[in-house]
Amino acid sequence: MGEDSEVALDMLAADLFVQSSNCVSSFGHFHLALSLGRGPERLIMKLMTDPKYRSIPWDRTHVWSVSEGVIEPGHPEHSMTHWRELIAEPGEVPEDQLHPIVAHRPDGASMYERELVEHLEWRERGHDRLDYVILGADVEVLNGVEDPMRGLVGMNDDESRVVMTRRLLNASRTIAVVGVGHEGRGLVDVVREDHGQVGLSPDAGSLKWFLDAYACRCTEEEPH
Repeated sequence: MGEDSEVALDMLAADLFVQSSNCVSSFGHFHLALSLGRGPERLIMKLMTDPKYRSIPWDRTHVWSVSEGVIEPGHPEHSMTHWRELIAEPGEVPEDQLHPIVAHRPDGASMYERELVEHLEWRERGHDRLDYVILGADVEVLNGVEDPMRGLVGMNDDESRVVMTRRLLNASRTIAVVGVGHEGRGLVDVVREDHGQVGLSPDAGSLKWFLDAYACRCTEEEPH
């Protein structure tokens, strides 16, 4: 836990920096999945502006979305619209390494699952998984998602979003939950109300929480 949001975000940025470098060295690419939210967005802005993280291998990074509402790619509210502006353009990520969910299509979930498998199946067994998943407010959404028997991507309970299932997330190398400020406090409250059960239990990876003091109710003063 960081005393303020910048400390928590810096700890997460440092961890991602090491993981991305190691994965590119071992596999040639780094597969990063992101959920929308103020926490993940602030993290990306730090990665793009802080000189300590300038050498992150963005040109070898594949960017995936954890969930998406039923809107077309290119829509202002589509998650990949945000990541294209915040990551792809300043980091010069090749267009074919951006993977938007086509959630407006009836077969959007199955399409995304096939795309994931196509990009990960060539790795040796045990390493054919996402390398790093950053979750913000989407933890609350994913908590109510029941996995299909064999599915990696599906619809949430009210069929308003296409989401990566817990099966896929729990197979990831690292799951990082970021909770800072007001959004972080809401996230922690959800976890407390559910007695700590968020459906996240990595099979052979790690689950890491990056929270500030305000999110944990250790202070009543929200950081800016």
